[in-house]
Amino acid sequence: MIFKRVEETKGTTEFLIRVSFIEIFKEEVFDLLESNPSIYSKTDGNGKPAGPSRAPIQIRETTNGGISLAGVTEAEVTSQEEMDSFLLK
Repeated sequence: MIFKRVEETKGTTEFLIRVSFIEIFKEEVFDLLESNPSIYSKTDGNGKPAGPSRAPIQIRETTNGGISLAGVTEAEVTSQEEMDSFLLK
């Protein structure tokens, strides 16, 4: 729907669309677009990995009460296909 709306109004309005993809796992947020993830692996107590091997993103509250994900990767996209390509990485 977003890209359809952009196409309908592209003669009168300019848009900038950014996407980020996150995973919430055991109350922690992870950046799925991070190209060089840090080594971070929790274990379940038996030496087996119990979570993603990425450093968690910091969740912060903005001054006006909103939520911000500090350090999350944002990618600019211009089409549905380009956005889809980030999901395949």
